[in-house]
Formats: sequence, structure tokens, C-alpha cells
Amino acid sequence: MSSKLMDGFITPHLDYRPVTMWHWSDVLTEDEITKQLESFKSKGIIDFFVNPVVGFEEDYLSEHYFEIVKYTVKEAKRLGLSFWIYDEYEFPSGLAGGKLLRDRPDVRGKVMRDTKTFMDPGYHIRKRYAKGELVKAFITYPFSKGVEGTDVTDKVVVEKTEEGFYYSYKNESCEYVNLHIMASYLQEYVQPACRGAKFSFAQEGYIDPLREDAIRAFIDYTHEKYKEAVGEEFGKTVKGLFTDEVCVGAPQDVGEYRVPWNDEIIERFKARYGYDMSPWLYALIDVPVTLKEKQVRYHYWRLLTERVRDAHIKQVYEWCDKENLLYTGHFDGEETLVAGEMYQSGDIFDLMEWMHVPGIDSIFSRTNINNENFNMAGKILGSCARFFNRDRTLCETWTGSSYKLRFDEMRRIANRLMLLGANMIQYMGSHYSRDNQRKAWKPSFDYSNPMFDRFDIFGDYLARVQYVSAQTKMAGRVLLMCPMSGVYTGYDGRVSIFTAPRSNEDFVKYDIVYIALMNLLLELNVEYDMFSDSMADKVTVENGHAYLFGGEYDTIIIPEASDTTSGVFKLVERLRAEGVKVIFVDDLPQIAVDEGRVVSPFGKTPESGEVRCIADNVYFMSEPREKQRRGNNADFKRKLKEAVGGKHTTLDIRHNGDILTALRAAEDGTRVVFICNDSGENKAADIAYKEGMQLLDPATGKACEMTVVGGRAQIEFTPYQFYILVTDGDASVETESKLNTAAFRKLAPVCGFEAEDGNILAAQWKYAPCDYEGGAIVVPEESSFKQLNAEGELHTDNFVPCKRGVLVYDFDVEYIPEKVRLIAEYAYVLRCELNGERIDDKWSSCRLWGPRDAELDVAKLLKKGKNRITLVFEGPDWYTRFFVPFLQFRGEFEVANGRMCAKRESYTASAANEQGHPRAYGNGIYTFKATLTKEEAEQVAAVSVDSYDAVELIVNGKSAGVCLWSPYKFNTEGLFAEGENTVVCKTTMPMHNIFCPEDDFIKVGLKDAPVLEKAAK
Repeated sequence: MSSKLMDGFITPHLDYRPVTMWHWSDVLTEDEITKQLESFKSKGIIDFFVNPVVGFEEDYLSEHYFEIVKYTVKEAKRLGLSFWIYDEYEFPSGLAGGKLLRDRPDVRGKVMRDTKTFMDPGYHIRKRYAKGELVKAFITYPFSKGVEGTDVTDKVVVEKTEEGFYYSYKNESCEYVNLHIMASYLQEYVQPACRGAKFSFAQEGYIDPLREDAIRAFIDYTHEKYKEAVGEEFGKTVKGLFTDEVCVGAPQDVGEYRVPWNDEIIERFKARYGYDMSPWLYALIDVPVTLKEKQVRYHYWRLLTERVRDAHIKQVYEWCDKENLLYTGHFDGEETLVAGEMYQSGDIFDLMEWMHVPGIDSIFSRTNINNENFNMAGKILGSCARFFNRDRTLCETWTGSSYKLRFDEMRRIANRLMLLGANMIQYMGSHYSRDNQRKAWKPSFDYSNPMFDRFDIFGDYLARVQYVSAQTKMAGRVLLMCPMSGVYTGYDGRVSIFTAPRSNEDFVKYDIVYIALMNLLLELNVEYDMFSDSMADKVTVENGHAYLFGGEYDTIIIPEASDTTSGVFKLVERLRAEGVKVIFVDDLPQIAVDEGRVVSPFGKTPESGEVRCIADNVYFMSEPREKQRRGNNADFKRKLKEAVGGKHTTLDIRHNGDILTALRAAEDGTRVVFICNDSGENKAADIAYKEGMQLLDPATGKACEMTVVGGRAQIEFTPYQFYILVTDGDASVETESKLNTAAFRKLAPVCGFEAEDGNILAAQWKYAPCDYEGGAIVVPEESSFKQLNAEGELHTDNFVPCKRGVLVYDFDVEYIPEKVRLIAEYAYVLRCELNGERIDDKWSSCRLWGPRDAELDVAKLLKKGKNRITLVFEGPDWYTRFFVPFLQFRGEFEVANGRMCAKRESYTASAANEQGHPRAYGNGIYTFKATLTKEEAEQVAAVSVDSYDAVELIVNGKSAGVCLWSPYKFNTEGLFAEGENTVVCKTTMPMHNIFCPEDDFIKVGLKDAPVLEKAAK
């Protein structure tokens, strides 16, 4: 590794630290904006993306809005931070918060729907079509195989109405037929960009992403206004622009007999391909059976990809390029082929070329990381970075991962994404405020998250990996082809894109094999890139190798190739001629769908069996689909390993599973390997050793010692351990000596414990409607109340405005501490009383979830025995869900069976869950005493701790460091002394238990008392 690369690893530049999506979600003030920007900087978060979201109480894109933007840019400049424009309120991009479609209904997108009716011979039908306009009508023949449909538009009688039309048709033939009424109408689903704020108005629909003029209107409404407001800082403080969830058609409005449409498609299709698609429109929905139907389908979806690329992505890219901004963001549905890339983003490889910083999202990642399709988006991202020579690749992640999320889980998710190719990990996101409904997007990565205090350490870890990633590119020699042409011609357009993966295996057969190959190559430690069959004509072949955008390959894997393109057929011929290995999986190529003809150079697809050579350098392998899925794919994995061959295994690595690798190379030829343990258990691996190798630990910025046995380096992994292995280079990093110790004394399990900000008694509200008009609160009859769920959400339908209501919480007090803080959200509170005394006119401002929170010492208002707090609220009158105000008591007390009790003198080591109250979160302080002899004190070399959460160890007032994850082992040489020693463990616990029902509590804090260790002999 070069000295430059090593230096950047040890002390990475601020540009490579994680970035954040800053959700503006409340009333904004200059003072609070400054506070939050300063908090980002204090934790090493330098780049922030401003995204107004649900609960935003300013008028989006108004003059006042841009005054706030200007202030934020000015403060960012002062602090040395980078402002990124997010080009929408909420998402998806293109709606300008609904204002564009309100003012320009002509740019609203459309869909075409097929209403299909089975008809007996002689049967007559008259039916109302509630909306839209007739495009075409066809009859198809369900019992006649291979027969194309017939256009019967001129035989259908149409009676227009204000809302739609009636149609009537008589089957005058002697055959059973299906009648297809193809009608177009405006997209209807109310997107998040059009709801959830007081300026929004539930505008239906989505912008037409296939038209340049529609996107130009969006640019005028949004981008140009930012230019007018802060354009002098473009390319300076204002670093770039983020576009979100761009799609060929909003996913809620396609599938189930619907495809994206506009009034230009037929003419654009004819101009692009030289023939009229109209006679075969029915084939866009029904599974095609003839060559012509397949050809139309293929050309239709290719046209949609080209339109969204040229009209939207490329147009915004060129605008950003001209304005000196970096263009980034991500597309809708990168994780699947049919439901995602076809129906939503189009051929994603076409789009990523037109971003300065290609991006993906990886949301709900705490659970999704275990899904089969988790790796797809990241691997596409890494491949495109190599193809299009992009140094940075963005991934927004951790959204929706629940308040259970801990640092070890965050690390595992980031490890996988960075190994796949992401190197600009984005906290998704940091909420300006989490009061009210804003808690629904969990967790939030800001000052209100107790883990935020440790983000500087976590940022160091990510920055080291991301720096090395940005200076290198993937270096595999295997290409895996994405069979988009087969996806286009094989999907069943009659099913829902959201339920299809679970209900229709034929619908997702391409996803199954593609995802299986992708995951198995990772498991086999074979470095590879993915490319689309639309890129086949860009692959050059010479001197026994294939080249794509400068990458050199000698093995090409082509799955599900029965329906493919003429470009793929030609590519295979060139690969064979030059001796490049081709591996077909499941199907051999039969049809060139772009030309609508049978080619079939290798004959009929063989039955399932072992890997076989079917021509020079051409191999075939297959496996039943049920044996390709995870957990049942051992035979498929064995066959793939045989077909690819061992020479592609990175460093000839050997292990027993769960060790993933990524082979990368720098411009100077330096090779590095990202290598990580993807399991929560200790693992080991060995690799072919080369003199000068270094194993770097991004958690410490140092190298680790390696044991070499018989020419192979032995590597040990703790849970989710990530290493950077440098295979060659001319510079080295300081090696950290391994701390070899053995336990010799476990501290007594009894300790002192305190929650740093006091214990918590959270209000468990009951709710009833009320007609409060001022004065003291009149509580309705008990029968009027119902218990709210754990998060305080009213049991109403989503997006139904909530009216006034009264909340009641009854609780017992056995012991009254000297001080008890009541902390509440005061937005939407009309009046609050404790034991009949009004308190909302006495409390003062504080910042817990957001800047509009309040606190008051209520110790003198509490009484022993029964207590009651009542609160009247009024929900917002705009289009959103509503969470009632959250309220909690905090102080030095215990909670037993819902009662506030006296705190004990001592606890056992699991004290965070032993306060008689499992809703602990934040920092827990455990204090242990250890009386040592002089000899014992001198022996202590380390302390190990068993914890659920991040730990800081403090010995006799001196910090021994912070561990964010296992193993929690601290070097404590010189910290212990003869006599009594004080050992403090400060744990940082996530927020889950404060927001969940009791049956979903998690354990937090320490598991057991610390253990003193001495140097091993």
C-alpha cells in the first residue's frame, strides 16, 4: 500500500466520514439550526442533506423557506460543513411538495390499465369504465396457443361520461375469447411528497418522468429556486444535490394489469424502433406467447428506461454539472429485478452512469440484512463505480431499523454495504425534532439518540474503510449478467408487484436465480461485477479476455438466457472465439427478443444435471429453483464452484462460512482485500501468505499481528470483525501488539447503579375524545377511554386528522424523591394538570426529542398513593398520522409494578434492568469496588466486560477507553493501585424499551460484573 493510502487510513480526511440526512420536521428557528449543526460537527459529521419531512411546519419552497436555507448555508460555511440539497419535500422527487401538479396538471403521469373479460361465443357485454380514455381494445384466444390477439377497437361502442366511459362489445365469433379494454388514466396514489404537512393538500399522482418538459418544470420549481437563493455557494458550501426514489412509474400505480403510460409513447416507440406497437398493446400485460409480442415488450421497457434516463436523470445531471454541483441520490426498487428494476427504476445500469455519486438505499436494514436480496443493490453500486470510474458511492441506511439498533448491528450493516461497494454511508436520518408523529421513522441519528455521544468513534471506523474504498476499485475478473431482457418478456403483468414475490414463483424466477448466484459468489469469495444484458455490445473481447469500461474479465456467467438480445448472442460468439469462459445457468439462449427471431446456437436446454461443457469454453449448469434458495442450495453452490474454478477465490481463502471478501485495486496497482466476519460468533480463516502483507483494523487504525503456518496466514475474527488486508505496497502501519491475558478475578456482582439522567416512569395514556373549550379539564366517563399502543398512536386510520382529546395516566407513588422532573412534548398541548393542578403554564423549555419539549420539577405536586396526570391536546388539522404527546417522569427512584419507589443502596451487575423498571435507556453508570494487594494491582493488565451495549471503562477516575461492541476488553496497565479501587462502567443503551410493549423489552447495559485479567504466560 502506498504511503498516501496508509496515511489516509490512519487519519482519514473528514470527507470520508459518514454523512447524514437531516430531516427538517418541525418549526425551525435559527438558534436550533445552529445548535444542531454544531452537534453534527462535534461528532465528525461534516456533510448533511436537508430533507423536509412529515411534520415540517414551514411553507416548502416559499420565500421564508429559502430565508431558512440561506441561514443554514451561512452557518454551514462558518462551521466548515457541507450543505447538500435534497430536491423534494419527503419523496419521491419530482412533485415539489405537490405544488407542481397543482399548478401544472398537464405534467402528471399516467398508467394504462387492461380490463380483461372472458366471453362466450355470442356473448354481449356493456360495462362502465370509471375513469380514463380508451386506448385500444383487443380480443385474445385463451384456447388457441401461439395466436396473436386481434384489434377490435372499431367494434367496441364507447359512450363517454364526465368520469370515464361505458363500453359495449359482442363476441360475434364462434370462439371463447378474452376482451381487453386498454384505457389510460392519471396516476392516483397520494405520494408522501404530497401529504403530512400543513402546506400539503393530498395532491394525487406522480409527475410524468418520461417527459423532458415535465422534469424541466420540476427543475424550475425547485433547483432554480435554490440557485437563486444560495447559488453563489454552489460548488463551495453547497456541495451537491440528492434526488430520491426516481422511477419510471410510481410503484403503487403499476402492476395488477397496469403499466406506465403517456400520450407520447406510441409515437416515440415508432420513432425509436421503426414500427407501430399498437397492434400488440395487450401483450404488455398478458404473458407474451409469440415472437412479436416478446419483441414489443422488450422494446417498450427499454424505451421507458431510456426516457427516464434522458428526461429525468440526465437532464438533472447536466444541470448539476453546469452549476458545479455533485449529483447523487437513488432510484426506486434496486433490490429486485421484476418488482423493482423493471416496474420502478428501469434498467438501473443505464441510470447510474448519469450520477456523479451513484447511490442506493438500504432501509429497514436491521431485518433486511438477513434477506436473500439484501446484497443486490450494493453489488450493482460497486460494479457501476468500477464501470463509470466513480470514486464515491452513497448509501442511505439504518432507516426503520427499530430503536433496538445497537452499534454492533450498525457495524454489521455498514460492513456488508462497504464490502459490496458503498463508501459514503449516510445516517438515515437525523430528525430536527422527533416530537409527535416523527418518532415513527426510527431511529434518529442526532442529539436525541443516546448513542450519538459515541458517533465520533463510530465515524472513525467507517472513515478508514471508506477512504481506502474511495482510493480503490473492485478488481474481480468474473462478470455476472443481469438478464433484463428475460425479465421484460417473462413477467406476468396481471399480478401485484408487492405480493408477487410471495405468491407467484414464475413472476420472480429471474430474481431467484440471479440473487442465488450473486450470494453464492460472495460466499465462495469470488470477486465479480454485475452488468446488464443491455451493455453486451459495450463489451470488447481480445487476447483471451473480455473488457467492459476498462475492467478485465475472463469468465462470464449468463443466467436465464432463453430470451435475450442479439447483442448477447454476438458477445457469446466473440467470447468463444477468444477462449473466454462462458457459463450458462438454467437456460441456453434461444430467442433474440430485440429482433423477434429464434437463434438457438446451442440447441435445446439440457435437463438438470452436473456441470457440462457444451462447446469450446462454454459450460452449462442448472438446478431446480427450489434448490437455489438459501438453506437448500448446497448442490447449486457446489456446481457453481466447479464451473467458475478455484483460481478466482480471493487469496485462496479457507474458512467454515460467514467470511466475506472483496478484492480491490488502487491506480498504482496496490491490491487490498476487504475481509469480514458476517456472523455474531468468533470465526477463523487462513489465506495464502505473501511477504509484506499487513492486516489493518479500521477500529484502531493499526495493523494486527498475523501468525503464518506453512505459508498460510491465520486470521482470527471476533463477531462482525472487519479487516483491510494489504497484499503488497511500499508503506506500513504501526502494528498493535495483541493483548494476551487470562482472567484471574471477577469483581463482586454487587454494584452501585444510576441512570445518568434519572430513572424513567413513562405515561401509559388512556384516551378519550373531548370538547375542551378552556378552563379546568373535565374528564369523561371511564367507559369513554381506550388504552393507546406503546408509541402513543391513536387507533385511527393513517392520514386521518385527529381532533381534540383528553389523556389520563394513573400511577402510584410509594416514595417521593427530592427532585422529579416531568418532561413532556408541549406542541399540541392545550392544558396539562397533575393531581388537579395546572402545570403547563409553569414548565420551561428543554430539548429531549425536539426543541419544543418542556420540563418541570413536580416533586412537590406528587403525593403518596394514587396520582393522576391529565392532558388535553388538539391534533394538527393537516393530512397526517398523529401521535399523542409523550410524557415521562425522571428522577432517583425505582419502579415496582408501576409504582414509584425508593432507590436501593446497591444492585447486581444487570442493574439497568433491575431498577424495577425495564424502560431504561441512555447512559447507565455502574460502580464496582475492588480492594487489591500491591501484587494484584501490578498484575492487572486488562479488564474484560460482558455487555449488551457500548461501554466506557473508568478506573480510579481515568478512562481506559470506549468499546462500541464485543469484545469489551480494555488495556488497564498502570491504572490500578494497592487498596480500594473504583471501577466504573458507563454503558450507552438504545431507546427501544421506552417505546415498546412490555412483551418486547430487550435487555440493556451490563450482563455481568467486570473481570480483571493478567498477562498470559
